[in-house]
Amino acid sequence: MNIIDLSKYAPIISDEVSGSEILAQVQEALESEKIICIDMNDIKSMATFCSKQIFGKLYKEMGPEDFFNRIEIKNAKDNIKTIIRIGIESVV
Repeated sequence: MNIIDLSKYAPIISDEVSGSEILAQVQEALESEKIICIDMNDIKSMATFCSKQIFGKLYKEMGPEDFFNRIEIKNAKDNIKTIIRIGIESVV
C-alpha cells in the first residue's frame, strides 16, 4: 500500500496548485497500487474547492465502489471528513 503524506501542505489545503499536486500524486499512485492511503495527520482544514478538485474528481472518475475500495483516508479530523464528503457529494 502506498501512503501519501499530505503534511507538506499543512495546516490548510486551500489553493488550486496544492489541489492539483495532491490529485496528481493520488492518480499516479493508483496506476501502480491497488490500494492507497492518504494520511491527513497535520491537516487542520481544507477548502471545499480543493475537496471537489481532489476527492470529487477521483470519485467521479473511479466510481463509488472503486473509490471506497481503493482509497483509504487516515488521520482525518471530523471537519476534514465533512469537507471531503461535501466534495464527493458535489459531483454526484
